[in-house]
Amino acid sequence: MRQVLFILLLAFTIAGCSSEEDNGIDSRVAAVVNGVEITQREVYFLYQHTATPSADEAVARNQRRTILAGLVRAELLAQQATKMKLDQSPDFLIAMHNARRRVLAGFAEGEIASTAKAVAPETVKTIISKNPNLFAQRKLLVYDEIIMQGVNVPFLHSLNASSAKGASLAALLDMVNAQKIPFRRATRTLTTDQIEPAIVTVLSNSKANVPVIARVQDKFSMILMLHTVVPVPLEGLAAEQTAANLLNNQQRAVAFSNKMRAVVDASKITYFGEYKPDAPETKNKLQRIALPMPDPARAQSILRHQIAGAVSLALSFTAAMLLLFASKSFLTGTLWLPKLWPVHKRSAPANNSATFNYHKHQVSLLVQLTLFLVAGLSLVLIGYDLLLIWNILSFWMIAFSIIAGLLIGTGASHLYARFGLHRRAEKMRTFRWVPVMLFAGFLLGAGVLVTIRIVS
Repeated sequence: MRQVLFILLLAFTIAGCSSEEDNGIDSRVAAVVNGVEITQREVYFLYQHTATPSADEAVARNQRRTILAGLVRAELLAQQATKMKLDQSPDFLIAMHNARRRVLAGFAEGEIASTAKAVAPETVKTIISKNPNLFAQRKLLVYDEIIMQGVNVPFLHSLNASSAKGASLAALLDMVNAQKIPFRRATRTLTTDQIEPAIVTVLSNSKANVPVIARVQDKFSMILMLHTVVPVPLEGLAAEQTAANLLNNQQRAVAFSNKMRAVVDASKITYFGEYKPDAPETKNKLQRIALPMPDPARAQSILRHQIAGAVSLALSFTAAMLLLFASKSFLTGTLWLPKLWPVHKRSAPANNSATFNYHKHQVSLLVQLTLFLVAGLSLVLIGYDLLLIWNILSFWMIAFSIIAGLLIGTGASHLYARFGLHRRAEKMRTFRWVPVMLFAGFLLGAGVLVTIRIVS
């Protein structure tokens, strides 16, 4: 009986482990195509980028099934391409390199755009009040739009004169056909926030079913005819959401544009062949398209900001070392010199403490609390300085600034002790290190202020 019970228990344990393992595989894998797994995460990743907003569960499930079906077909074709050795062709390598570049660029663009600040509610209300045409006075317009190639001013005057005499749109189009001018006609049903402001102005000042002739500089000509106007105001929560989305998109675009310009200015870009700035092909203005190039003035400005940021960070850590020197001297009641690395006993001077023969004194609890408060405030300021400077300086510049600040602060502490500058503050007794702390606080504050100025 014991053997039977043991076998049954072992069987149930194995079955439970197998069930958990199968459930784990089912929860992780969506399909297996000839031994290649397609994971649930891959399906959901594509679903999040193509999902219909506010769709019910049945529709969402069908969308995920459609995505999975496409992935299975793509995997089958990819396996077939591998059998045909298409993955060894130069086109495949170029396509993979280009796909990797585009995917990483898309991720970077989204990450940079996400750094835009959120819109304040007061700003949303201001936008709504200053743009009544987009919100409270928004309208739905139904109109005909005829776009003609070129701008023939005398012919446009004749069209305008015919329209003033009561000519219909069909009659005007017959005149356009007689002149053999290519045109494109479409009936639009759009709200005023979806139409160009100039077209909204023309349609708002026109009468229903009366053609209006317009021109867009010297590019093309237009015939517009309004049919229906229906008020569709945006108010309340809908207006706030629309305004917030509009402002968020603008701020995301501005954040990306600024970061992209800074990236270009901080880069070294060289063009070759027909893409060189002085190539004969680039002299034709009709064929010349602007290529990304660093702006020397902005590049110099960025370099100056980086140098100023590095100096401010070095000042902050110099002040930190001076504060450490003064605080330790307060607490020990005698002169204390900082060391960046341990000194071996044999190499240390035999009578190191005899050089500075000061009478030790007791430090009150109030002084100790004050020192700890100063230390905490200094750490907060240095952390804030690092947070501000982190996206401006590269890692090696930050490391160089920190090391330089530590060395300068340590050297200044030793100079202060060696040249007897501390003797001038002897009359202050317990507080003879106050001048050092004041000077260090000034340096720390100056470093933070410089960093804030750079960031702003």
